[in-house]
Amino acid sequence: MNEKNLKKKLGRPRKAENWTSELLQERARNYFDKCDSRTRQVVTKDGILQELHPEPYSIEGLCVYLDITRSEFAAWRKRSDDLGRRAEMIHLKITANRVSGALDGTQNSSFAQFMLKNNNPADYKDKV
Repeated sequence: MNEKNLKKKLGRPRKAENWTSELLQERARNYFDKCDSRTRQVVTKDGILQELHPEPYSIEGLCVYLDITRSEFAAWRKRSDDLGRRAEMIHLKITANRVSGALDGTQNSSFAQFMLKNNNPADYKDKV
């Protein structure tokens, strides 16, 4: 017998083998809609009200929603096909949400600055 056939595969099987750019776009849109429709309860003198309180977009939140790892998403962004371009555009949308949230005060600006520097090191690096 061939030794290659006897070798065991380790880890869980990959779920993300059949992803297309259309499927990624659809699932990402569902994630963004879920974030945008988040509400919270607010107590007022008239009672308890539901107030729209959008959740900030994040790569981590998207990956949990898609049931993939951050490294899988990063590998998609590096691809030169349509899936890679779609993944890059989704990443840009998440970054734009973080920047606009920091500028309009809906997100903590210090945390947004930290996330931008550490998740986009080529683009948002402090100059010495």
